[in-house]
Amino acid sequence: MLSNNNVLVLLSGGIDSTVALWKMKEQGYNLYTITFNYFKRFSKEIECCSQISKLAGTIEHKIINLDFLSEFEDEIYSSSSSLYKKNNIIPPNYISFRNLIFYSLAAWYAETHGIEIIVGGHNKNDINYFPDTSINFFEDLTKLFNFSTYTSNKIQYDIFMPLHKLTKTQVLEEAIRLKIPLDLTWSCEKQENFACGLCRSCTLRLTSFKKINMIDPIQYDD
Repeated sequence: MLSNNNVLVLLSGGIDSTVALWKMKEQGYNLYTITFNYFKRFSKEIECCSQISKLAGTIEHKIINLDFLSEFEDEIYSSSSSLYKKNNIIPPNYISFRNLIFYSLAAWYAETHGIEIIVGGHNKNDINYFPDTSINFFEDLTKLFNFSTYTSNKIQYDIFMPLHKLTKTQVLEEAIRLKIPLDLTWSCEKQENFACGLCRSCTLRLTSFKKINMIDPIQYDD
């Protein structure tokens, strides 16, 4: 049984995490959000997170600076690394142990703020690109959290994935149902003034809008 009604949502500024936040809002939880500002992350994304969090009515929005953490295309790998010269098979925005790092920091924040539920916006398709988005990963991580803190003998932490059975298109349909501010979300991996329309995230986003016969409200390069 939960000791309170608090939830912490990992917020990236994209559609998925925003939908996850709004679903928790719909269920009446006390909302907290956390965003990670890693190396070369666009200020546009961080700004979107702040605006989305404010509009959702969160109690606090925490931004954690992780300047040392780089995506695959920006990271320098040693020749002894298993990822060395694997540019042809690794997504450019992959980060080594991304979710182990992010969710561990989220757990730190959760314990210090009396939050027992940590929420992520990973969808059904994410596992095709990122191995640390599977249900098994999060089940094991939840077990780790629940025997590794001073409070774990009294409090049971839970990592909740409300979108894990939904495809990207189904997540967009849920976004429309929840009336989330799609114009405030940002997905582009390459630029921030206008979305490029060509990167992996833009392509997935545009494909989803096309499937439901809707026009994406954000601006794209001509």
